[in-house]
Amino acid sequence: MKKVFVSKSDGVAEVVEKIIGEPESEVILVIPRETILDDSVSNFHLLKREAAAANKNIIIESVDEEILALAKASRIEAIHPLFKKKKSSSLSDIVPMSSEEATETVKTRKTKFSSLPSSPKVGMEKSSSPAVTKERKISRELEVKKYHFPSRRATLIVIISLLLIGGGLYILNSFRQAEIVINFSTAPFNYTGEITASASASKIDLTAKTLPAETFTEPKNLTETYPASSRKNVSLKATGQIVVYNAFSSESQALVAQTRFSTPDGKIYRLTNGIVVPGAKIVDGKISPSSIEATVTADQPGAQFNSGPIEKLSIPGFKNSPKYSKFYGSLVQATGGFIGEKLVPIEKDIASAKDKTTRDLKAAFSSDLLNQKSAGFKILDGAKEVKITKISVNKNTDEKGNFSVSGEVEFRAIGFKEEDLKSLLLNLATKENPNSIFKEIQIDFKDVKANFDKSQLSFNVFVSSVLTAAFDQDSFKTQILGQDISAVRSSIKNLEGLSDAKVSIWPSWLSQLPKDPQRIKITVN
Repeated sequence: MKKVFVSKSDGVAEVVEKIIGEPESEVILVIPRETILDDSVSNFHLLKREAAAANKNIIIESVDEEILALAKASRIEAIHPLFKKKKSSSLSDIVPMSSEEATETVKTRKTKFSSLPSSPKVGMEKSSSPAVTKERKISRELEVKKYHFPSRRATLIVIISLLLIGGGLYILNSFRQAEIVINFSTAPFNYTGEITASASASKIDLTAKTLPAETFTEPKNLTETYPASSRKNVSLKATGQIVVYNAFSSESQALVAQTRFSTPDGKIYRLTNGIVVPGAKIVDGKISPSSIEATVTADQPGAQFNSGPIEKLSIPGFKNSPKYSKFYGSLVQATGGFIGEKLVPIEKDIASAKDKTTRDLKAAFSSDLLNQKSAGFKILDGAKEVKITKISVNKNTDEKGNFSVSGEVEFRAIGFKEEDLKSLLLNLATKENPNSIFKEIQIDFKDVKANFDKSQLSFNVFVSSVLTAAFDQDSFKTQILGQDISAVRSSIKNLEGLSDAKVSIWPSWLSQLPKDPQRIKITVN
């Protein structure tokens, strides 16, 4: 049994020649999809008749259900190459269709137009019998327009392919990206001159080359103890703090130094310095006492005056007057009263302690503290000052023989905003290079002079910089969103100060930039 392969363009005459030309008596005709043989069932009648005349037994093999149906209608054995057993058993149960039924079945499929029947070869025309020629004529007359519907598998493949192509295009479009690299030309700019920063200036003065400035101050206090080196007999009075109250009237009351305050048991403490007790407050017709804190010293030396807190001390000077019960004091605590031998500091101890406290005060001021207050400001070396405002010594020693030194320090600095300085310098630079910005800039400061009383600073600057064209990247990106790549290149060419540029887009076959600004990267050099 020999297989003979039929091409899509082979007509009945060509197929009959192949059958007759085979030496074997059994021939399998392998017919592909969409061959011109499926134009009419008459083509298969002719194949069967000519094969029988040549003593040939033919079998039709095809994957096209229509070909198999037409062959079966012509009573030709037909098989499917993938389902040979199944097809042979099932096809044997199918009742063959008449010519008219086969033609009607074809009409229900997708129409295929064939303007002319296949032209037989010259040799075939001569050798064909009159019956064959007549049958071909009948075949032409029976030709009909047929509708060929693709199989479900082919339809599914087409749908999946379209979905994949559409999905791929959607993904590529969703992830499209563009990168633009722009290089601008540069120009050097150098400057040397004096600049002034003043707290009295409210804005940059280009003519006077003056910047606004600000003065920063930060106080700090410190108390440290030191050991005394000498021992001697002493008589020391206790000292402490007292709160003085005015519950008499809304008028203030002056109390001179040495004003006496008496405890319930008769101990006397005197004001170290004069004070003014503020007037009381009148709330809803009632007096609300006012108060002030002051330092007192015991009237006599001795440890018996080391006491406190004591709730109420009277003022003997107001006795026998309405003020006596309305002005009073509250002793917080008094200490240091002593009679006997103890350690005491000598002048050498005191001088050393004051020097050490001064150094510690200066060192205790942290530059970080200043940086927190002056964030955003430039403070130059030479524009800072540490000033000791107070040093006091308490010669009374504690139970361990230590005396104390207290000090206060004030840190002052004058600063300016570096951005203000760069703005002033850029204004000077753009006189010769308009529409420029600093690409690089280095500023050195010298001859710094500060006047803290006037909150003013002067210094010399030595500027070395490189200028490039000003370019608003965000605005430009908004301008080119979704534009054709040729229009983008044209926009870039029109940029002032352009040296060169490169535009890249992915995928490379796309011709428009993304509409999402996040998918456009612009690098400016």
